[in-house]
Amino acid sequence: MISRGFQHRVTPAYQAPERTTQQRFDTLDSIRGLAALAVVVNHCLNLFPAFGGDVAGQPPSHVGTVATILLRSPLSLAWNGRGAVAIFFVLSGFVLALQWFEGRPLTYPQFAARRLCRIYLPYLVAVALAIILAASVHPAPALSLWFDRNWTEPVSLAVVVDHVLMLGTHNTFDNAIWSLNHEMRISLVFPLLLWPFLRFGVAGGAVSAAGLYVLAGIITHFAGWHGVPAEVAATIRFSTFFILGAMLASWAGWLRDRQPGHAAWLCLIGGLLLLWVSIEPPVMACGSGLIIVAAILPGRIAGALARALPRSLGRISYSLYLVHLLVVLAAVHLLVGSVPLPAIAVGGFALSILVAVGYHSLVEAPADRFGRRLVRGVVSISIRNCPRPATDPPPTHPDAGASGSDGADTGTGVPRRAQVPARCRAPSGWR
Repeated sequence: MISRGFQHRVTPAYQAPERTTQQRFDTLDSIRGLAALAVVVNHCLNLFPAFGGDVAGQPPSHVGTVATILLRSPLSLAWNGRGAVAIFFVLSGFVLALQWFEGRPLTYPQFAARRLCRIYLPYLVAVALAIILAASVHPAPALSLWFDRNWTEPVSLAVVVDHVLMLGTHNTFDNAIWSLNHEMRISLVFPLLLWPFLRFGVAGGAVSAAGLYVLAGIITHFAGWHGVPAEVAATIRFSTFFILGAMLASWAGWLRDRQPGHAAWLCLIGGLLLLWVSIEPPVMACGSGLIIVAAILPGRIAGALARALPRSLGRISYSLYLVHLLVVLAAVHLLVGSVPLPAIAVGGFALSILVAVGYHSLVEAPADRFGRRLVRGVVSISIRNCPRPATDPPPTHPDAGASGSDGADTGTGVPRRAQVPARCRAPSGWR
């Protein structure tokens, strides 16, 4: 009902040619792939005390000059895990909102089914593999504060239920999934988050985002940073990233039609600087938004992102995010002590990409296709269950359609009784 209501209220923000739209999506997929790669690099480096100790919030020990430069310089953007997740959230809001701005929204059951198949089914398989691996391997010696917090919790019914329900209080088997817990929750309420912006424009979106951020701060102030209330507060806080992405989606057509120039480079540099200087959510959201704008604007940046290699990385980005930590941790547990840790990290990085390719083909892509078929099946059943519209013969007189009778023309070119009810129409723009 929410989606159907939006469909009648919102005029499509733009109509783009198919080729240009596909190119735009290619560049954003490439951004997602590069962000996923940064997360993989981050976790490989966290195996070492100088990096793992710092990420875990403890003073690192024996940090040399090279490690200090890598940790504190702009080079750290290459493995900025927090910044990568911020980009994921803004991108998700952007992509989910496009269907409304392009005039092809799904009904809420269809929307929820697609998101569940797209996110939740591959997530479940990855969690099952992580639990099996964690229960099968032998304990590894201490490497870093970050590493020592993985695969240490015993498997129990409570832990399994927590993962199945995506509660987020136990993430030690695949701690990269913490962001997916928020992604799934926000996706399921995304039509509600989008409503203020669709109804009241930029002011409505900005006020709702600010209100949600304040609400999250109030919950954190009284409930602390741990437990279920903290998870709820974090989800509310990250929902503001989705709202920003939706606002950018409404301007995508205008951005896409700009002339190539220096604006893309300024947005990219500004976005990277914001991600480097601060971990505050509003700053990271703005930095992520600027990077996405840089990817949409025509120019050399968009051209580089549209190349085959980053596009291929973008296609497997979700699978890479799900499985890379399983590969790296399993490699450490199996090889540490007999193979140098740097070699394990490099090998784990390369193997993660290969495993992600297989996981995409065997799990992620079939789950996405299943979601598409499921939604198409629901629409087909809905249309079959609708009564056949009665049709009247065309009027024989030029003015016969203006009488206002039961079979008169209603301004759509279809006799009134021949019009199919809105609930029986398949959304336009489907593939």
